[in-house]
Amino acid sequence: MQRRWLTAAIPLLAALAGVGAWLLVGHLVTPDRGAAVEKLLALRLPDSDDKTLAFSQWRGKPLVVNFWATWCPPCREEMPLLDRAARAQPGVQFVGISVDDKEHVAAFRKTNPTSYPLPITGMDISALAADLGNKAMALPFTAFVSADGKLIAVKLGALKEAELKAFLGQVQPAQ
Repeated sequence: MQRRWLTAAIPLLAALAGVGAWLLVGHLVTPDRGAAVEKLLALRLPDSDDKTLAFSQWRGKPLVVNFWATWCPPCREEMPLLDRAARAQPGVQFVGISVDDKEHVAAFRKTNPTSYPLPITGMDISALAADLGNKAMALPFTAFVSADGKLIAVKLGALKEAELKAFLGQVQPAQ
């Protein structure tokens, strides 16, 4: 009798746990990713030359937005990969949002030039990064946005070449 009860109870408990997890994860209020992309495209940030960059200028273009800092070793390590990809993909706009200060970014650029803009901001950008999917609030974090303004993919941590190629394939229209 006890064995029959266990045989019936275990699948029932597993099913209840599955439904509970689905309710917990599937119905939590999550940020509207479209609203987050709109906030991203509304940004106006200075670069190390004090030039203000309006992200709205890239509306309608595929975007790769990398959140990074000069004090972040994995961020610095992935920069050459991002730069090579930016040079090879002129139809995709790469942007590196520097969570840093002007002096550190300017010094970094002298020894590590990039072909894409590096606007600068403080930790206040973390709320937008979280809305885009960076719940860990860690760096590096990269968001891939299609030309029609849809968040296609996000990556927390340094990108590998194969990952970057795969994400770029998703963000660009077929040619």
